[in-house]
Amino acid sequence: MAAPHSPSTTPPAPNLTREALYDQVWTTPLSTLAVQWGISRSGLAKICDRLMVPYPGRGYWNVRRAERPPLPPAPAGVDTVIDLSVRAGRTRRDRTRLSPEARHEQLMAAAAGIIAREGLHAATMKRVARETGLSEAQAHNLFPRRADLLVALARRELAAMNDERQSEIERGQDNLTRVTLSTLAYLRQVAERGALIQRLLNSPEVRAGLRAEREAQSGYSRRRMTERLTTRYGVEADLARGATVVLTAVCLRAGRLLAEGKIPLSMAERLSLAIVTGGNREIVREYRG
Repeated sequence: MAAPHSPSTTPPAPNLTREALYDQVWTTPLSTLAVQWGISRSGLAKICDRLMVPYPGRGYWNVRRAERPPLPPAPAGVDTVIDLSVRAGRTRRDRTRLSPEARHEQLMAAAAGIIAREGLHAATMKRVARETGLSEAQAHNLFPRRADLLVALARRELAAMNDERQSEIERGQDNLTRVTLSTLAYLRQVAERGALIQRLLNSPEVRAGLRAEREAQSGYSRRRMTERLTTRYGVEADLARGATVVLTAVCLRAGRLLAEGKIPLSMAERLSLAIVTGGNREIVREYRG
């Protein structure tokens, strides 16, 4: 009779950075890693949840594989190197060390991962709470309703997209350069975040929760673009407003197609830039002439 398997022969859990752990869980199933590292699959999943490391759902390895979601910023207090052997045995009391702000980020990261892997319907409060190691009641203390969580997640993603675009715009020294940088930044952010944002905005509750601020933001952006054309190039105000609406619609439509996976980023960039920069050149040329 074969000798019983000795626990000492099980490989110890390694020390990893969050980035290394993220790469591991997207190249090897959690169940396989758990066996190799001598911990349970659920224990490894809880570690990933606490560290805000997204990982594939159970069906990921058996069907057509979806694109992995990006690794979100680390929650407060996470070490550069993670000792999985220590974290696997921590008690529930350690979970209370995170600040409310970090808990909000943790819940949003878990929701984002679920939505990216399985769709909006799968991101219930019960499921999100379970994946972050909280009770459903604790999750509701942070986000009273599911809609509140989804709106907060959408707001975070839209704000990050807009911040990146504004940062790029400020690098430009003239109108055409700003338009080019703005268009490219928008489309590249859509390629990174657009699928998640599109799924979130498919929810009537999310659209309703963001309607006022989105209208205010889009109105502000249109006014700034219009003012540049009127004050710097003398374009008549009504024409500047109309051109801004048309050219913005081109970018938004390209972004929607990109988010839906109907066109690649390279094509969205080429077509959008050709139309938007060409349109701006024609308007400025006419009034300068």
